[in-house]
Amino acid sequence: MSDVIARISLPPDAGLVKSLGVNHTLESALADLIDNSIDAGAGHVIVRLLTSDERLVRVEVLDNGRGMDDQAADSAMRLGEQRAYADEDLGHFGVGLKAASFGHADVLTVWSARAGSSAVGRRIRRADFSQDFSCEVLSPDVANERAEQRSGVLGSPIGTSVIWTEIRNTYKGRNAEEARVWLANAHESLRSHLGLVFHRLISGGGLRIEIQVDDRDQFALGIGVPVLPIDPLGYPGSGHPDYPKILVATVDGEEVRLQCHIWPAKADRTGFRIGGKSGDHYQGLFIYRNNRLLQIGGWSDLANRTPQRQLARVVLDDLSAVSTLVAMNPEKHGLKFEPMFHDAVGHAIAEDGTTFEQYLRDAEAMYVTANRRKHSRKPAIAPDKGFAPQLRRIISNELPLISGDALRLQWKRMPSDEFLDIDFSQRTLWLNSLYRHLFAPERGSLNDAPVLKSLLYLLTHHVFEGQHLGVKDKDEIELWKSVLGAAAAAESKMRESKVDD
Repeated sequence: MSDVIARISLPPDAGLVKSLGVNHTLESALADLIDNSIDAGAGHVIVRLLTSDERLVRVEVLDNGRGMDDQAADSAMRLGEQRAYADEDLGHFGVGLKAASFGHADVLTVWSARAGSSAVGRRIRRADFSQDFSCEVLSPDVANERAEQRSGVLGSPIGTSVIWTEIRNTYKGRNAEEARVWLANAHESLRSHLGLVFHRLISGGGLRIEIQVDDRDQFALGIGVPVLPIDPLGYPGSGHPDYPKILVATVDGEEVRLQCHIWPAKADRTGFRIGGKSGDHYQGLFIYRNNRLLQIGGWSDLANRTPQRQLARVVLDDLSAVSTLVAMNPEKHGLKFEPMFHDAVGHAIAEDGTTFEQYLRDAEAMYVTANRRKHSRKPAIAPDKGFAPQLRRIISNELPLISGDALRLQWKRMPSDEFLDIDFSQRTLWLNSLYRHLFAPERGSLNDAPVLKSLLYLLTHHVFEGQHLGVKDKDEIELWKSVLGAAAAAESKMRESKVDD
């Protein structure tokens, strides 16, 4: 006799909305939105970080994908909607849009237009959604206006705009400089993360991502800066003559290919060092799904993280062979493997007999050998006023800095035949404001012209690091003043002649 007397349906309580996205960083959340854009066939995505009084108040993600009609928009806003995912789709759970958005904002607005259909708009307010899953249907007329605005940016009204307002996770203090630093750090982290996660798609030419950071009331005048691909295996030459090497693990009758790499020990470059963090943070597994990076380093209990293993990176491209042994979290920034996978990797072997343990020993040996003869860079004067916060941070990551004095770089009016001047006693490098428009054509600011200032810092910092200016220092300064003064005057005349033409 059966003990079942009835079957009932238990829909989720709307209160679960409050927990959506709690594990999302800003970077992982925006990457999740871009996944949706890619699944919709977008080749161009623009991310806007819009501010008011230096605080982040609005985030927009615009794409030129297929867009949505009414039915598709309703499905996209429904929690846990399980559409028929194709093998090449990056979407997986049906919660990405909502979780990514509510992890950082209290209001989610979506405007979209599909070819042959009327433009649509939907808005979810987190407080309402957590009560009854309610969604606002927005005016088609306004949706058409948003489509035209999107066309002005992306060249076509077809596509989707995802907008976050009432942002929660941002700097909330009263210090404007702290707010600027927070935003600069967020911008740099976002560029690095997107450039890494989507590096294959960007390098292949199928995806262009731009990030625009600007004041909310001025963003229409701004220009997005392209995200550059960051290849975690983009070394110029292998750090070990026998690598990369393929190790094959057999999991439940399926062969899994592990591409094992060893970075060169002294390759202090982007790709090894990512987003201001050293390569030590990125040892381990790099796992892709449809050319989208899902796991960025970490050994997933296959091995322990140690400084000696920082040159070791293992690529796993095909998750289908171990799909039953893998659990992916909704934020798509890590995978969990069943013990059977760990056992299989432990027994993985290359054609020449190399095992996974031998691979780790080879990587450790290259690091230890190179570390014995590691050369340290000479300490340099710290950059200060006039250098953007992110620029100061990068310089401090690259060079040991002398405590005490710091170098300022400022603009002032000078004779037209001069471009720079050095005030050694005040540790200040002066630039001629007559030529500021050449490097900051739209509007000058304290932290403008970062490329110029970086080059000048690298050129001149050593003259500020002694107790006085020697004969050689003075001769170098005169050389810089003569050459750069003439170059700036020539550049200004060339620009003026083009305008006259």
